[in-house]
Amino acid sequence: MKDLNSKDDKKVVAELDRAEQKGDINWVLPLLQAFRDRKEDEIRERMGDMLATVKLSGAEQIYIEALESGDCENIEADILGFIWSAGFDPANKLDLITRIATKGDFRAALEALTIIEQCEIIEEEHVLLEAILNIRSAIDTCEDESWKAIYEPMLAALIKLERAQ
Repeated sequence: MKDLNSKDDKKVVAELDRAEQKGDINWVLPLLQAFRDRKEDEIRERMGDMLATVKLSGAEQIYIEALESGDCENIEADILGFIWSAGFDPANKLDLITRIATKGDFRAALEALTIIEQCEIIEEEHVLLEAILNIRSAIDTCEDESWKAIYEPMLAALIKLERAQ
């Protein structure tokens, strides 16, 4: 795992090969951190592909903790994409996801919308209410119609979840 952040691309590729063959949950956070710290290139793209296809049950929590910590602020949209692509259901973190959507970039908002639209049920009502409040506040203060075009379907999906309670 130590070579994931190496300056030598051959070492990084060898580590990625090892992760693909023998990787377990212990590889997810170092791989996420290496992805965060690496410049855009083919190796980073491979890291992203690996993170988007992780099917380990504990990976979702690692992604959520990375979002909560703020240590991965520059890749929040990517993490939301990994969560969705891996098929995780972070319904009980919709408050966090909507906060990121309303403070992040356009891509983060799109990734959040995709996640929200996939949610079928939420167990924690206070999380849902906080998510609704986040989006309503964003709509109320937003002057850009393109952002409203993202926020309004989010709000509709959240209200649909609320009604399904």
